[in-house]
Amino acid sequence: MKNQVFSFYESLGEDARQQTDIFELYFPSGYDFLEMDQDTKEDFISENPRVNKALLHALYAGQKMNQYARRILISAKHSESFGRFAQAEMGHLKQEQVCLALLNTQLDMIGWEVVFVGTLTEVSASPREIFQRAMLANAYGIMLAHNHPSGNVLPSEADRQFTKRLKSLGHQLGLPLIDSFIITKSSYWSFFEEEGD
Repeated sequence: MKNQVFSFYESLGEDARQQTDIFELYFPSGYDFLEMDQDTKEDFISENPRVNKALLHALYAGQKMNQYARRILISAKHSESFGRFAQAEMGHLKQEQVCLALLNTQLDMIGWEVVFVGTLTEVSASPREIFQRAMLANAYGIMLAHNHPSGNVLPSEADRQFTKRLKSLGHQLGLPLIDSFIITKSSYWSFFEEEGD
């Protein structure tokens, strides 16, 4: 945290080293800003009123944001609930899309993102971007869904190979691919249900 505080003061044109030293006198490592008493707060602010007040507001906002939990969209423990959700989201689309479901440790879906948009008959997807998004969201695992506008719910050989590759990469990264789905307007197909993958 010392580096961030230093950068904060430096970005405002303050004597960053001196201000960071003062900060550390008031708030030794591990101090919880939410439990700060009013006297400590006022004393710290008086050292540099405009800047220190802004810093405390920023730290407080950061702590609050860190405590914010992502909203749970659905439970993805059962493929039927996820399949129906994905159908509602993308079954009607006229061109292929790949969507990423971000999961927490309870297999609740905490995010849904369109990661690639293709043509009427195909989409090229990059595993790197898929896993990058999952890591940035601090997801435990992922599920993938892509639609077949043709209405054919069965996977192609390319679908199977891509799923196999993602499963292997997810295992290596410690970010498992829980399931992969093909979605049409009238149905869905789960690799886990149908092929045990």
